[in-house]
Amino acid sequence: MDKPVKVAVVRGDNRRGAAAQALALIADDLRACVTPETLIKPNLVSHRYQLPSTHADILSAAFDALLAAGATQLTVAEGASDATAGFDRFGFRREAFGRPVRFLDLNRDEQAWVPLPLGGVDGSQREARLSRTIAEAGCRVSLALAKTHVTAMATFSLKNMLSSIHPDDRIMMHGYASGGNGYRGWKKWVVNFLKQDNLVVNRLTRLMGRIKNARTNLRAWGGKGGFEHLSPADLSYLRSVEAMNRNLVALNARVKPHLSVIDAFTAMHREGPKHGTPVHLGTVIAGTDAVAVDAVAAAIMGFDPLNIGYLRYAQEAGLGEADLSRIQIVGDPLSSVRKTLVPHSNHAVQRYWERISEQPAYRGPHHRHSACPGKGSVR
Repeated sequence: MDKPVKVAVVRGDNRRGAAAQALALIADDLRACVTPETLIKPNLVSHRYQLPSTHADILSAAFDALLAAGATQLTVAEGASDATAGFDRFGFRREAFGRPVRFLDLNRDEQAWVPLPLGGVDGSQREARLSRTIAEAGCRVSLALAKTHVTAMATFSLKNMLSSIHPDDRIMMHGYASGGNGYRGWKKWVVNFLKQDNLVVNRLTRLMGRIKNARTNLRAWGGKGGFEHLSPADLSYLRSVEAMNRNLVALNARVKPHLSVIDAFTAMHREGPKHGTPVHLGTVIAGTDAVAVDAVAAAIMGFDPLNIGYLRYAQEAGLGEADLSRIQIVGDPLSSVRKTLVPHSNHAVQRYWERISEQPAYRGPHHRHSACPGKGSVR
């Protein structure tokens, strides 16, 4: 009989305590995967605001558990936003004091990159640059957060690995060519503006999401909320969603975490992964099957894991288990922590990721079509 996939779920009043308990529940699995030199990949999508970024309490609990499991040297590596500033602002260096920890800002300090083939929205194959430090690590630890996502529907430990890619090539995960942001003309400047990390963009993004949700509800009440009523811009965006789903599997076939810790103490819904609204769940999830950990986190947020494209594709590719019926939960039962969160305002289109292949312009990952990246919805 196959060994059951084990995922720890702990609900508590203290973030660090919950993380420590979750890691203790999988101590045997942890010892089996930790190597003397272990790499930790936090999520610093913002270097200014704590809500969308890995908390120092999660990092500290991971330090303790990894060192106790046999690690002798820890590398904390991140490339999203200004990682160097984030390491300082969020207290990462303070937590590392007296411990064998070094910090690596991938955007500034990575010296070597290895090729990673990715698929485009036009069905082409392109080659992105992947951090050699991440790719060659003997043990990778993803410290992720439970958040909705503008393209991937939800982001957890697998999605957290995206910033292992060279900053100029990350747009390729969306299916577009390296450089730029996948748009042309005035939309290019709008997207660049909305990528800024400040309070104005945060408030504007939240307002735009509320307006979009209201419009979606009105269309549904008018009987125009189905796939057949999607606009050309929606379909172009949906091709990017599908490209992201498949490219996340390609990425994690190379750099899948050996240990995943997801901070759902304060989750994020609505306009994630940066500008969403906080929801207190008081929960931490951990395990050594990254797909299973992400699937459990998705269920806790109210999603069916197999309705999230990259989780289903990851399971089909043999990267892990996304079927909840085959996952052993240790700690607190799902029923005690599950809560229905509000998905991203793009969810009205995202949910049709499976059906994009029905479109005549779509030829799958090995054929070309003439979709224009400049016609997608704002990601």
